Amino acid sequence: MSNNIYFLASELKDLLDNDERIIRLNELEKKLNESEEVMALSYQKDLAVSAYSDALNHFANDSKEIKKYHHELFVKKEALDNHPIVKDYLKAYSEVRDLYFQINEILFGDLSAHMKPHKENI
Repeated sequence: MSNNIYFLASELKDLLDNDERIIRLNELEKKLNESEEVMALSYQKDLAVSAYSDALNHFANDSKEIKKYHHELFVKKEALDNHPIVKDYLKAYSEVRDLYFQINEILFGDLSAHMKPHKENI
């Protein structure tokens, strides 16, 4: 039984390693990491997150200062998210995430119903 499970798991891994969605995601991730432009946008977004977080510790949530920092964070995040490589990556990521959700449902969907304790065992 366990040999069969190992064989099936290995077969699934091979299928996933050769899935065009996963291959595309990996290629785009490499492009993301190699893009100086994306790294600069990401750094600017990280600085805005840090500034916003610091501001939350010093100002009231509805203050004009918080609104300014929040807007700046929004602008930096939007610039990053709208970069063509990032947009392609996020689309590919969504497709792979959906694939993994489907696999999870196939493998473990019925399992959760069997793991709930019965009333008489509580």
